[in-house]
Amino acid sequence: MSVYLKKNLREAVMFTRTNQYLSGLTALRGIAALWVVVFHMDVIIFYRELGTLMPHTWSGLITKGYLWVDFFFILSGFIICHIYGEQLSGKLNFSKIKKYLVSRFFRIYPLHLFTLLLLVGFVVIVSTLAPSVIDDSWHLYFDWRALVSNILLTNAMNQHTYLSWNIVSWSIGAEWWTYLYGIGLFYCIGHKSKKNMIAITVMSFIGLFLLVYFYPNNTLDITYDFGFLRCLLEFSLGVMSYKVFKLELGKSIFHKDRYFFMVLIAILAIFHWRFNDLLTIPLFSMLVLCAASNQGSVLRVLSISSLQNLGRISYSIYLMHGVWFMIFWFTLPIIKRTWLIESFTLTEVAIYAITFITLTVISAKFSYQYIEVPFRYSFNRKDKLHKMPC
Repeated sequence: MSVYLKKNLREAVMFTRTNQYLSGLTALRGIAALWVVVFHMDVIIFYRELGTLMPHTWSGLITKGYLWVDFFFILSGFIICHIYGEQLSGKLNFSKIKKYLVSRFFRIYPLHLFTLLLLVGFVVIVSTLAPSVIDDSWHLYFDWRALVSNILLTNAMNQHTYLSWNIVSWSIGAEWWTYLYGIGLFYCIGHKSKKNMIAITVMSFIGLFLLVYFYPNNTLDITYDFGFLRCLLEFSLGVMSYKVFKLELGKSIFHKDRYFFMVLIAILAIFHWRFNDLLTIPLFSMLVLCAASNQGSVLRVLSISSLQNLGRISYSIYLMHGVWFMIFWFTLPIIKRTWLIESFTLTEVAIYAITFITLTVISAKFSYQYIEVPFRYSFNRKDKLHKMPC
């Protein structure tokens, strides 16, 4: 690890001594990111007709993995409110707003741009040296017209009828515009009106219900079209969850180990039996509250160094696996034709899974160290407010 990285991480730890660092949430973020990776690994081999990681008729534990993105959005609202809520509440302070936006921009955009450039390079190289890899899906995923919306972070605002380039980056665009919305949200709740909090919570749930009800497949798998609404509404619920945490409402329940496991089991049951996606939303909020409040065995497990490290690089895992998705999506059909494979055996599925995850984690560690951290701290090193890892 570079001296520069060690220095900045040390400064971050010093800052978190005066601002409660919620280590349980860091670990959950890493686990959720890895679950999304597994979901997309399954998507690749299923739609490339090579099998599945787990038979879909058995369980929805993998096929419902897209719902962990909803967990991210709720967690984002919770964490952003934890770090910036008091700074941005009440009277508008344009200096603080500027610092907030600059901090968030350099938290998400450099890595987003890096992965986008990697995929542009992939397209140029493959188009030149291996055109046989190109199939019908190539021109949808790598539509040059969609490059502009990816650069401008408007790729979750119904500008296209498909996912493009880094297929998970729609959520990054949705996050950015939600950060802007957050300024107004923090201002509204800064007056500490419980009526405002209740109204925002109710409207967010109603909004999500209407979004799912009118969406063609009636799920929360809403991405390139109205993904920004999905993010905005769930971010709001995350902020309201933080208010519950801050006011210590229900603390006697949320801090207990058994309630964490009860909520987690309920979430997994919804996944397994494929119940309505909306049922996971209040449970995700409760899971965040339980993890943030817990001081017992759950926290000790979530504080294990390997889980903490996984959480720290979770953003890199999330975006870098989108790059590997494209590489595997277009290379597996070549392997299938060359080796005359009809469907992966159990051993081949295991090799595929281990290879994908290993490449994702290794590349994520690289991008975290050389892209995420340098950009995050180089633009915020003068303001300790922004040195909290989040």
